Amino acid sequence: MNGAIYVRHVSVKDAAQVAALSAELGYPSTVKDTISYIQAIDKSICDVAYVAVNGETVLGWIHVLYTIRLESGPFCEIGGLVVARNAQGRGIGGLLVDKAKKWSAERNISTLRVRSNVIREGAHGFYTKNGFKEFKQQKVFDYTIGEENLSEKTAVENTKVNE
Repeated sequence: MNGAIYVRHVSVKDAAQVAALSAELGYPSTVKDTISYIQAIDKSICDVAYVAVNGETVLGWIHVLYTIRLESGPFCEIGGLVVARNAQGRGIGGLLVDKAKKWSAERNISTLRVRSNVIREGAHGFYTKNGFKEFKQQKVFDYTIGEENLSEKTAVENTKVNE
């Protein structure tokens, strides 16, 4: 790696490298899907994504989002962060987290949160080193919404409207 490493907004031209890094994180994605995700984040007023680059090489990325909870108010959250395996330990993750902290502060948000899988012990150490404090453990549940579920819900809603 020669030259300076700098952080800039992600661009669709970064999609192939971002998708490859997402796969390293354990979230495989196609370039086409990654392009659509980048475009959606670019349009959002609540999300931002940055890449750390050396020349044209993407060494890492971070996605940060603003959110609000009825029970706890607004905060920013790191939705994802990955640094290429061959570039770890060089301060790149710290640069990306610093950019997330700055983006949060620009929105007058004092809390930056991150969720990390319990098996990612290296990531836990990284976040602690960067000033994060663990305050909660939780389980994550997904529900897949399919056509049959939407059809049933629509039928029920139509029944209520027509009554």
